[in-house]
Amino acid sequence: MSTLAEIEHAADALPPEEVELLMQHLAERVRRKPLPTGERVAGMHPGAWVLAPDFDAPLPDEFWLGTDA
Repeated sequence: MSTLAEIEHAADALPPEEVELLMQHLAERVRRKPLPTGERVAGMHPGAWVLAPDFDAPLPDEFWLGTDA
């Protein structure tokens, strides 16, 4: 059973007034948590990746022509 199914099953077992409290709590959490806007923020994961030392080096002919050339 998935987590969502487990939560739904547990919520079905609650009395109506507790379901209402649960819904109010969840609605409040959603209002407090900002949704991602899709904007990128620089510097959030420093050191997550590193450029290879030869990043700017020309690519070999095999890259462009294949190994049969």
